Amino acid sequence: MNKVLIITDEHNDLERLILQACPGSVSVAVKDCDALLFDRFGAAAVLGGTLETPLTLRADLRIRLEAMREEKKPVFCEFIGSIDYHVPNSWDKLVHSRLLCVNESLGLETGDLLDPHYNDCQRYYLSPDNVVLLTCHPYITAHAHVEPTDELMKKGGPALFKLDGSTLISAVRLCQFNAARFAPTSHWQSVIKYIVSFLAGQNTEPDFPEPLCRFEDIGEVSSPDDILDTIRAGLDWFKAADILIDFGRHGVREGLSHNIRASDGTQLRANIVRTDCSGETGGAFMFDWLLTGSEDSRRIFENLEDYCFNYMQIKSGLHRGMLRWTEDSWGACYQDDVARAILPTLLLKNFTDKPDRHFDDALLAVEYLLKTTGTNGLRVSRTDLPGLTAERMAELHAADNGTTRAHHNGYYAAVLLLCYRVTRRQELFDTALNGLTAIMNLYPDNEREQSETEEICRLILPLAILYEITKSPEHLAWLTRVTDDLSRLEHPCGGYREWDTGYKANRSRREDSECSLLTHNGDPVADLLYSVNWLPLGFAMAYYATGDEAFRARWNRIARFMALCQTKSENRLTNGSWARAFDLDRREIYGVPHDIGWSPCSVESGWTVGEILMGLQFMRYIDRQCKIK
Repeated sequence: MNKVLIITDEHNDLERLILQACPGSVSVAVKDCDALLFDRFGAAAVLGGTLETPLTLRADLRIRLEAMREEKKPVFCEFIGSIDYHVPNSWDKLVHSRLLCVNESLGLETGDLLDPHYNDCQRYYLSPDNVVLLTCHPYITAHAHVEPTDELMKKGGPALFKLDGSTLISAVRLCQFNAARFAPTSHWQSVIKYIVSFLAGQNTEPDFPEPLCRFEDIGEVSSPDDILDTIRAGLDWFKAADILIDFGRHGVREGLSHNIRASDGTQLRANIVRTDCSGETGGAFMFDWLLTGSEDSRRIFENLEDYCFNYMQIKSGLHRGMLRWTEDSWGACYQDDVARAILPTLLLKNFTDKPDRHFDDALLAVEYLLKTTGTNGLRVSRTDLPGLTAERMAELHAADNGTTRAHHNGYYAAVLLLCYRVTRRQELFDTALNGLTAIMNLYPDNEREQSETEEICRLILPLAILYEITKSPEHLAWLTRVTDDLSRLEHPCGGYREWDTGYKANRSRREDSECSLLTHNGDPVADLLYSVNWLPLGFAMAYYATGDEAFRARWNRIARFMALCQTKSENRLTNGSWARAFDLDRREIYGVPHDIGWSPCSVESGWTVGEILMGLQFMRYIDRQCKIK
């Protein structure tokens, strides 16, 4: 077995694996490297992937490295300035690109896809006698495998290749494969094993470190108490990851970006403050206060509620009641985002006897939305200031308009109904019923945003509240129909596959925009930003409304799934969180990275973590406080 001279300026995962797998190997920084060292080793690895720019060797070291190549000793170079006469003068920043296996010597199938995350790919121009192992491509419409057609191959550049039989080059950063959470894990381990074996001069079985993100099945869930550790870890994440701003007084950060730096594994934050995320996060702490009596959780909830209504709500004038979308998008108003922001306040009013602090403000927000809701109970996806005049508002209110996507109007109907439960104002009920009727008259061919799965998941909560109010057989049939349709998409692990009959969703297979995780129906991927994150609260409300144990059983299974796909990690930035994409077969974070902002590794504080925690705790609250109807 070869001893390997490793030249790298920062310690990294690949360096540690080579040292462990090849006894006698030595690691040295460029500034400390003596050219005479090369004579003592049978192979060399130059690892530049931890640096901001490609690593360039001093001339004396470069001469000795080229001499090793002439002697046909194994040489591996990663993200370097040049080798031989190959000089990659530029590199491309990878955000929506993936690597494609084009040579089965890696131990993978030709066509397998690997995600290198927030990486760089140098531009090399190769001759026909060079052997390419991995190529780099933007926007491949496939979940985990694609047929490498001639057309596809023409678009890709070399990412891992052999210049000759003894020189292996990586144009991408891969030395921090574990820290940067490259996915899928098994594929990257095959690639790394190939590299280490190449350097060793014989087949090796590296002792790979445990992945930084772990996922554990807790077994059958028969009671909400079975997932207390999951709930506590989720609540702790908001504090440990510094998502709460000043104990919630100034809202919450939106979450974590998908971008994970390949050089060191740092995951970038999404620091914008959104009203909906703040409200939903408040709901998670509200239920913790109600269930445990925690004064800290009460203060966090009240701070976040105050933030939404005292700072982000317009209090006078034509647009009195409007909740602003974000601290940046000051004039935008999405009804679904408003609905989720005020949902905790309405749940508190409807299901507890706690003091009423902001119900009137929540009602004011709903009354504002009513002014721009069409006669069919639906609202356009968003309205914006300036430009939304009194005349334009009247036009929107006087006509049938809006979208039949539950993405935009499902939770709006839910909060209309929750306001009606308290006030018994007929306009609130009629608007919600008209909107849900318009959607269900077209269902399952109503408009879709991300997928058919999303539409179903977002309908369960409003339909459950509707039935709880009316006890109408027709409304129970609606609720039963959508949940039965969802059942065909259930995976044995408890999650639900993304599906879109006819691929008609607005965000299906998009590039340079918001994009679904779905590429082909049947992909084993769950979406925790747009789909299954709504199910814990939806199923709990359906159980409350119907008393049907079948809904409780559904809740038990989705609770088990949420425990499974919650991130376990020593990294406090991710431990206790839920990322957007979860591969149901591989049981890890993995999916197409095409979305312009919210790709597989992203974590949304409100939409995902806050909503899941509300749903997990609401069932506990039902068991302890609420009489089943």
